[in-house]
Amino acid sequence: MKDWTTATLEFAEIPEAMVRGTLFGIASRIIKRSPVDTGRFRNNWQATVNSPATGVTPATDKTGNKAVQEASALINNFQIGSTFYLTNNLPYANRLEFGWSKQAPSGMVRISVAEIEQRMKEAAK
Repeated sequence: MKDWTTATLEFAEIPEAMVRGTLFGIASRIIKRSPVDTGRFRNNWQATVNSPATGVTPATDKTGNKAVQEASALINNFQIGSTFYLTNNLPYANRLEFGWSKQAPSGMVRISVAEIEQRMKEAAK
């Protein structure tokens, strides 16, 4: 079973601007679609390169803006050929992805990845 608490995307020979735009789009969608109570879940989306994040943070941010800004800063320096990870290690992340929250009954990662994949397929036509 795929671990839906980590979004992993790899790109080869795609213009850098398109890669960065795609990464930013998917990261911001996942973060902003995340259900919010205290803001801890949204703030625990961690963007990393070449290996997934392993820890959690006690900090909160109900808007998700801090996590989006941190992901954006990392994406701005992203090198083609690297692997981008967006990880949420909170113990209830997988439950939230699979409908535990009425705020996000369809999850965040699966629908965001599906949207991006569909847009990429349409653009390739």
